[in-house]
Amino acid sequence: MYSQIIVSYDIEDNKNRKKLFEELKDLGLTPIQKSVFWGYVLVSEKRAIKKLFKKYCDKEIDKAFMTNAVLDKDLDNSFGYNEQDFKHPESFEIV
Repeated sequence: MYSQIIVSYDIEDNKNRKKLFEELKDLGLTPIQKSVFWGYVLVSEKRAIKKLFKKYCDKEIDKAFMTNAVLDKDLDNSFGYNEQDFKHPESFEIV
């Protein structure tokens, strides 16, 4: 079962920040700002994201979070986004 999430982070180390960015994209998340991602994930993928936080974030200086979201049904509270920006995985094309 998929759930929507938002992931946001503030990582000082450029190398770790770039690696986290790429790994979040590899999980199918969409960057909606420089350090903010949105997407549909499985429970197992949420666990993987927590592991990525531990891998790339320094406990002393970096910050990151993941929270549930319903952006596809709450577009009235956004600006500049439309339904196409928040597609469910079942609507993706298989290439």
